[in-house]
Amino acid sequence: MASAQHRLLKLALNVSSMMFPTRNLNLTLLRESTELISLVALLPWGVKAKKFSVSNLDCEIIEPVRKSETKKALLYLHGGGYAIGSSQTHRSMVGKLVDDTHATALLVNYRKIPTFPCPAAIEDALVGYQYLLDNGYLPEEIAVAGDSAGGGLVCSLFFMLKEKQMPLPKCGICLSPWVDLLHMGESSEKNKYSDPFVKVDEMRRWASVYAGEKPLDHPYVSPLYGDLSNFPPMLIQTSTNEILHDDSKRLKEAFENVNVPVNYQEWDDLIHWWQLFWKFIPESEEALNKVANFINFHLDPTYK
Repeated sequence: MASAQHRLLKLALNVSSMMFPTRNLNLTLLRESTELISLVALLPWGVKAKKFSVSNLDCEIIEPVRKSETKKALLYLHGGGYAIGSSQTHRSMVGKLVDDTHATALLVNYRKIPTFPCPAAIEDALVGYQYLLDNGYLPEEIAVAGDSAGGGLVCSLFFMLKEKQMPLPKCGICLSPWVDLLHMGESSEKNKYSDPFVKVDEMRRWASVYAGEKPLDHPYVSPLYGDLSNFPPMLIQTSTNEILHDDSKRLKEAFENVNVPVNYQEWDDLIHWWQLFWKFIPESEEALNKVANFINFHLDPTYK
């Protein structure tokens, strides 16, 4: 059973979600509301942040005050249905990962719908990856992580790297990834009314907008339908209560079918984006501790 803190959080989110209609959400209002709420999610002690631009792309670096002797970097791609979210909404969560791993994290504010459909977000993720390479990080010193749409973007970025014959990073991390924009998983309907962060009818509309001129089963749009062979070791986290639960389950199976090492971690009865609330609910901190362990295991040869 989920913790009391999580049950209170879910109740609060269910109440607040009533402010927004099921269909035709006002994206401007949703973005501004999300950004406003995230202002209370402060960075943990022991890390520092700097905002800057790369090729006209807004980015943020979060790094430990005391750097590790082992050189390691985390490229983080935030979630939000390719429509909302930013480095601001995810900086507290990424800050904890930085504090726990002593890696330098780069958050990329990739271009979003409706103005910029696929592959704009993937191209911007590539800009972030190239920035780390240009600044002296080797591929084996880099992990790429993302949640929800950002989790799908991790896989889409790897497809683009393969197409460009560029080296892939040491490992990848997908937190409740959105990898099937056709929503063919049973959990899309089964958990339709139990996951307050995701309005599946609206997500289907966002999926069509994001796809643009590409079919919804194009690997850049829905990574589940792409060639996942030769991916680096992957971590997947999910909860049975999420609309996107089956996306994670099927992605795990797809990795196993092509012999990609995959660490699959599942919780019960948690909402989508639960990892964001690590300061308030114990399941979030537990999940991020497991992410940090995965990063340290793959990027730090001294890690035991």
